Amino acid sequence: MVRSLATFALMLGLVGLAGTARASGTGRAMGLYPTTAGSGTAPGLPMLDSKVEVIVRGPLVETVVTQRFANRGEQAIEATYIFPLPLDAAVTAMSIRAGTRTIKASIEKREDAQRRYEAAVTAGVAAAVLDQERPDVFTQTVAAIPAKGTVEIVLRYDALARYADGTWELVLPMVVAPRFVPGTVSGRPTTGTGRAPDTDRAPDASRVTPGTGPSAGGPTQVAIHFAESVTGVTSPTHELADDKAPDVGFTDPASDHDAVIRWKASSPSAGWVEQGARSGYAAVIVEAPAAAARKGATRMLLILDRAATMRGDATVVAQPFVRALFGALTSADKVAVIGSDTISWRSPVEALKGVEQAWTRAGAPLDLTRVLAAARPEGSAIVVVSDGLVADDAGVLASGKKLGVPIHVIGVGPAPARALLTQLAASTGGTVRFVLPADDLAAIARGTVADLASTPPPLTVNWGTLAASDVVPGILPRLGAGQAILVLARVKRAQTANVRARGELFAIETLAPGTTVAGATTAAGPLARRWARIRLDELVLGGADEATITRHALEFGLVSPYTSLVAVGTDVVVAGGTKRSVAVPVSVPSGMHWNDVKRETSVDFNSAGGEVLKSTKLDQADPDKPKPAKKNGEKKGEKTGEKPREKVGKDTFAAPPVAPVGGATGIDTGAAPSADGDGAADSDEEEDAMSPRKRKSMATMDAPEPMSESVQLTGASAGGLTRGRSSVFGRGFRASLGLGGGLVLQDQTRRALIATNLRLEVGRGRTLIGAEGALWLVDGLHGQGHILATFARLGLVPWLELGLGLGVHFGEGAGPAGAVSLRLHLPPAPWVSAYLRWDGALLSQDGVRSGQNTTSLGVEWGF
Repeated sequence: MVRSLATFALMLGLVGLAGTARASGTGRAMGLYPTTAGSGTAPGLPMLDSKVEVIVRGPLVETVVTQRFANRGEQAIEATYIFPLPLDAAVTAMSIRAGTRTIKASIEKREDAQRRYEAAVTAGVAAAVLDQERPDVFTQTVAAIPAKGTVEIVLRYDALARYADGTWELVLPMVVAPRFVPGTVSGRPTTGTGRAPDTDRAPDASRVTPGTGPSAGGPTQVAIHFAESVTGVTSPTHELADDKAPDVGFTDPASDHDAVIRWKASSPSAGWVEQGARSGYAAVIVEAPAAAARKGATRMLLILDRAATMRGDATVVAQPFVRALFGALTSADKVAVIGSDTISWRSPVEALKGVEQAWTRAGAPLDLTRVLAAARPEGSAIVVVSDGLVADDAGVLASGKKLGVPIHVIGVGPAPARALLTQLAASTGGTVRFVLPADDLAAIARGTVADLASTPPPLTVNWGTLAASDVVPGILPRLGAGQAILVLARVKRAQTANVRARGELFAIETLAPGTTVAGATTAAGPLARRWARIRLDELVLGGADEATITRHALEFGLVSPYTSLVAVGTDVVVAGGTKRSVAVPVSVPSGMHWNDVKRETSVDFNSAGGEVLKSTKLDQADPDKPKPAKKNGEKKGEKTGEKPREKVGKDTFAAPPVAPVGGATGIDTGAAPSADGDGAADSDEEEDAMSPRKRKSMATMDAPEPMSESVQLTGASAGGLTRGRSSVFGRGFRASLGLGGGLVLQDQTRRALIATNLRLEVGRGRTLIGAEGALWLVDGLHGQGHILATFARLGLVPWLELGLGLGVHFGEGAGPAGAVSLRLHLPPAPWVSAYLRWDGALLSQDGVRSGQNTTSLGVEWGF
């Protein structure tokens, strides 16, 4: 038996190594955390480093980002990079630098941009496309990066610095953090290249969940120039190489947490004008009034997030802040807590005791949509303390609006979902603050309680002689005490004037022109671009139709949910087209507990229904599922014929590989990749019904590291639940055909065995029950067989499955039989497994009973 086990282990090692080589085509780092861009990139994975150049003019921030993709492999590749930008970024320029060439981008409808890009990939010319997935999450895809070569992508975007309590603040997001993905797996080919599958509640989850690993990201170098006089430049998140204005800078070696830069400047009451082609634009800063004195008792419903992404740096802020928040209330106030824990209405002191006790236990994932849908605020305001790292943004916003009460948000953590949290507060009439460990938490808590206790008077702007129209924001959002906002308007003619805001009279001045960059999609100035971006947000959140949003975005050259930047060269770089595609890994945000995050944000599959499960669940009522916003990427399906690219090294979840078309060497294998292993997936959709972009998204990708045990156990490796040619996953059954050999021991005689078996099973979660029939050829002459009822359990350890059987054996006698098997699913092809098996039977023939023991090794294929 020991010798058989040793042989089995050796065989699996050789098969696994050979399978890995076949799947990837290049060497791949082994171990739990393969080396990636931040720590010695494995061959085949692109290295990415970024340079960020920032110019600050008052609240206006103009930024040029240079992303450098380096291909260390022996074959030209396509690289896909999911990355963040500020929540209000207006992206209006892109170009490709390849050698001595500069290729300028144009703004086009998203589906048109994808068609042009796919054609370029097929032709083997340099190309890039930039898509917006969330207001602060973008996907950059770059084709024809030559072997041992580099390509640079240059982007320009505009954003705003924020003002609060006498200090300006600029946030430069560095990484897209892992997210909780709720819902049921759609079963369709995924729309993106991320590690999570698309679900009914997060139909674009694969677009916002990049492959992740500790220190996997490349370095980012930041240089900031202040065009106006400022003092006291500091950063609570990064060490500044030079903190003396007008020029400061720093480098984030792994791009693994948001950068925050703060400074002091003159009074925020200021304004600017600029002249555009058809009209002028004016902007003024409006500051909120001081908080009013509290009157009467206050009721507060606290939604406290204690998910895995909150453990670490986020908890370092959340715990003392919640204590300070409860301390700012009075004994007459009432507090209730929901979210990862539930505490009924009681005094702040008693509620805090319950929260402190809860913190001694492990938290649970926060399904924010369901928590909001189940909330019963009874007219009281809500305070959310969270990092907002969920994938169903539309559901969160819809549930929040239905409550009809202000939701005040405290954002924490090294890389929170700033756009979602800001939109949640703005859409419900609440305030938002993002808090860091070094901040004055007591003062922020007092300001939050003041927001709860009173509603400030509305903000107003008197534009004087400027004849302003089309003011944005159309409805000025609520601001916390000491916060400020930039308000913009169209004017007939740009001229200096006096403007009154909140009773203060001040002069506005002409704004200097911005930076000229290659690939600009608009000639509009910084104020016009800022006005256009705010107007775009209002159209999207207000539910405007796709045509209206697209028309506005094209007019101002903006990347939007329905428009993309695309740049296509003319010279052929790769003869025959780019056939290899690689995902750029990103870092796990520093300060997060990596193993906890990995377990909780990884998906597990229910084979009967494809439900996305987590390690624990909220006991919340299931709300009405909000209808997700229509994504442009979901309507593509008209164009066919392009050659698919080979995608390397990631698990896939939902659909099977389609047959290769056009003679391409790679096979698109369908669905969202995980960050580990080499799985395959399938689709019931026919190839000719898929657009090139959808076929691209169906391909497996190079992985930064093994992301999750739950994905391995039940997605790719769960005994063929996901297989190569057709999917049994989602239909709740599995068929397996096995071929093997071994030895039969009976009556002290050993004989050789060749065995075949067919097993049919139905499954629920990780458990499968079914029946098996087998035919044996013993000594090359004698036929035997058995019929067994079977039981299998998946996921004992990654890729391993335990099987049991009980039934009847027949052949040289008949009698009861049993079997025990171990099956190891092979990462490159999880529908294939190697097995080690023992069969036993008590046989009776001509009144004589004898025992039979059989040990065999073999391979099974899932159907």
